[in-house]
Amino acid sequence: MADSLHGLASELDSIRFATILFADIVGSTRLIRALDPEDARDLIDSSITLIKRAIHEFDGLVVRVQGDGVMAVFGVHPAAQDHALRAALAARRIVDQMNRGTAGNLPSPQARVGIHAGPVLLRRQNHDFGSIVDVVGHAAHVAGQIERRAPTGSVGISASTVSLIAENCDLRAIGRLPADDDNPGSDDSGEVLFELAAINFAGSDCVPVKGNTTLPIIGRDDDLERVRAMIAALPAGQGAAMGFIGDAGMGKSRLLLEASRIAAGYGVTFMVIRGNALMASAPFGCLVPAVRHMIELLGPFCADPARAAMLSAEQTQCFNGFMQGNGTWLPGLTPGDRSHIATQTIVQLVQLAVKHLPLLILVDDMQYIDRETRTVLEGIRRGAPVGIIAAGRPEATLRINRLCGKPLQLKALSSDAALRLVSLISRSAPLGDATVTKIIDRADGLPLALQEFALTAQSAITVTSNNGATRLPARLENLLAERLATLDEDATRLCQFCATLGPSFPASQLAKGAALVCRNPATATARLVESRVIETAQAEVVRFTHQLVQEAAYATMARQRRTAMHKQVLELLETEAATQTELATHAEKAGLTQRALDHLWNACEEALRFGAIGSILTLYRRARDVAAKLDPAAAQMHRARFALLAVDTLQQLSLEQEAREDIQAVASGQIDMGPNIRTVAQINMALLDWINGAPVRGQDWLAQAEASLDIRESLPRRTFADVVGAYLAYSRGNPAEAIARIERLGARLDDGLHGATFGAVVVIPHILARAFGSWYLVDLDDIPRARSWVAEAVRLSRRYHHDYSRLLADLAHGYLHFRGGRTEKALTILRRAHADCVRHRFFGFDPVSVGWLGLCLIEHGLLDEAGAVLDAAIQRGHYRHVRTAGTYYMHEARARLAMARGNAGLATTLASKALAHCRDCGEVMHELHALVLCAEVRAAFGQPIGRLDQLRAKVTALGIAPLRKRLESAPLADH
Repeated sequence: MADSLHGLASELDSIRFATILFADIVGSTRLIRALDPEDARDLIDSSITLIKRAIHEFDGLVVRVQGDGVMAVFGVHPAAQDHALRAALAARRIVDQMNRGTAGNLPSPQARVGIHAGPVLLRRQNHDFGSIVDVVGHAAHVAGQIERRAPTGSVGISASTVSLIAENCDLRAIGRLPADDDNPGSDDSGEVLFELAAINFAGSDCVPVKGNTTLPIIGRDDDLERVRAMIAALPAGQGAAMGFIGDAGMGKSRLLLEASRIAAGYGVTFMVIRGNALMASAPFGCLVPAVRHMIELLGPFCADPARAAMLSAEQTQCFNGFMQGNGTWLPGLTPGDRSHIATQTIVQLVQLAVKHLPLLILVDDMQYIDRETRTVLEGIRRGAPVGIIAAGRPEATLRINRLCGKPLQLKALSSDAALRLVSLISRSAPLGDATVTKIIDRADGLPLALQEFALTAQSAITVTSNNGATRLPARLENLLAERLATLDEDATRLCQFCATLGPSFPASQLAKGAALVCRNPATATARLVESRVIETAQAEVVRFTHQLVQEAAYATMARQRRTAMHKQVLELLETEAATQTELATHAEKAGLTQRALDHLWNACEEALRFGAIGSILTLYRRARDVAAKLDPAAAQMHRARFALLAVDTLQQLSLEQEAREDIQAVASGQIDMGPNIRTVAQINMALLDWINGAPVRGQDWLAQAEASLDIRESLPRRTFADVVGAYLAYSRGNPAEAIARIERLGARLDDGLHGATFGAVVVIPHILARAFGSWYLVDLDDIPRARSWVAEAVRLSRRYHHDYSRLLADLAHGYLHFRGGRTEKALTILRRAHADCVRHRFFGFDPVSVGWLGLCLIEHGLLDEAGAVLDAAIQRGHYRHVRTAGTYYMHEARARLAMARGNAGLATTLASKALAHCRDCGEVMHELHALVLCAEVRAAFGQPIGRLDQLRAKVTALGIAPLRKRLESAPLADH
């Protein structure tokens, strides 16, 4: 390990996806007890030497030797995608040699090995004897657990690690790791374990095609049609070749697998030549299994293929070497001569084969095919009428072009194809629409990502990384990590800087970032482009080649480096035209909590200026999360500050009660933000209680606020208090006070202040008061003044282009026409208001907009449309959170719809709910509405009503015109 310290410099303090191997000498204590100390030392040393030799043979690094145990890591240095395979081969080598007594000790000890793949942190560890490189992480912990559960003389391996090995493995289930109750999202929660008996690596007579046959191939119709046309011509002796290139996970192997199935349908025999990183430097290493498979295919046609193919003596020696797996044939010849003879030998054998059967050669992972095998394939292409389909990653483009002509580029799947694939994967347990959308967006057309995300979503286990983000599935993380692991130190730092910026960013930020973090910026940038990590998307814009590459690059950073990167990015972006939310994100992740809150505050103020209520809600919730990182007192102060800023937005979304605790802390004096802010908080509490159906408690808060206003007068705060006071007064059955407050408010605001936004910050208070006041006046039969106030509200809302204010004005306007019997005009206005309410997500007024529109539709005889509008509102569910007079009308509309449809039971139940709502919410005025509704329902279905004298007296005393008219009309007039 010490010799590799210099080469590992760029990997230190980074997260790498690798395979950990734990090997333990079993029974060493018992054996040592029978030996003198020096013999014991020799036994342990020779066994450890054997273990280390096997590890090094497959490019693993020994991390530590402790007593009779060894820990190693594969895939770190050198970086290798097939680190799981290398670890598995090393593990089998250790166990097999120990079982055979190869260590040279009698009695011979046995070994037990466990392997597991996952993210690990590479770090430098200093101690009194010097400096070493250490590997830590949960994957190491899991590998140790697996080793302890493996039977003596065997290799234990996790199911997730098996999934990373393309070769055929002989496995025997040995149980599973227990789920971690303290960490249910950990990657060992219930992990299935196997004993790895053997790996059929480069030794079988038939190499299988990689790929998943569980699902049909999706989104490759044009490519499959080309493949089918080529294969269909092979039985007629028309040889041809085609190639495909695509990044890892794009479905190349799956396409070759489909080609093999098409070939079977046409009676075409296929054989597979599959590249492997371990064999990339072994001459003809990838070819041997394919040759042996071809000779097996020739068995029924000729007993002696060498003779039938008329091989020369030298070619026969080459042939025998291939069949015996012996690479030392004709050792006296030069490599060039041996390659020439091998090419002639295989071409003649292929020519013999195609005399008896049409043949298709599938070449997978062309980037790993050794040079000698490529030469043979080119000879076959020229000398025999066979079909060849080769696939590889973009770095193999020139190789495929030389063999097959210009290759076809496999592109990302379309959104429709991605949806079909996810739906097929999850057909036994369909995923929710939101989950499917998230999978499709995140996978961005990458087939492997779609498959792995869908399977992970079905497992209901979410694995998180050390930075709290959702971990990528193992197969996907492994493929992406390989691309990043080959970068040098300069390119790695630039890659991590870019990952901190996000999936895409201006080219100017790339240039400035490279100058900040690299010794040689130009070279590092070129390296990222060559490695297909980043690309120029359009003029002056750079992006990662896939957003998952950006995720994987970000995940390689240890916490300390990640924090430092965010700080550098923050300093860069503060000099540019970055958004406040971007700056807040980087400040938070840089550990600069106060700066993050400052930027979030600025972002909230910007959103308020544009009335972007959805953004304000998101920012408010983010601010609460960020503030939680401060000490409790400071956190509460900042939460309250943001709550006061966002409460009006929350009210529009019917989510205002989220801020209740923080606003109450200010209103009660628990948090001291000064007397003026305390007054505002008290008025807000009065508003929150009114919305929450507690107007009596709201009046107490308002009284405290108005006592403070008597000492410190303020026009904005007094205006806000009068608006809330009007709500409360009308709810409690005091309409005269409600109207008087609105009149005082209007008199206090001269024309220059009619459009001012204060108190409620994204609605004009004057419009708010006039809209509500006109509603009250209509009910009190003061129609001239109601028309005047509605006209004023409509005029102002159009002048100042406030969507929320326009909604309130339209609702008041529509209600005026509805109560006046002008249902055609009312319908037009109320339909528009309802559509605006839903489109702009003003869900605080969802119940009243739905209720008034529903009542108008029912009166107009449009029962189906009324039912659809009411059902949609029930589905949204906002009427459950807004406990005001406005919500009563939705209950009334539902009851009147049931009554119009002749459903007595449902109408009675819903009318009772309307009455219960008003009584529960202290709505004195609308309790009378509900009592009249209940009487009308009973009368409509011939049920006894009883005397209505007291109800008439209350209605008359309060002057509620719509109710007086109903009580005077049949069938209630005689009761």
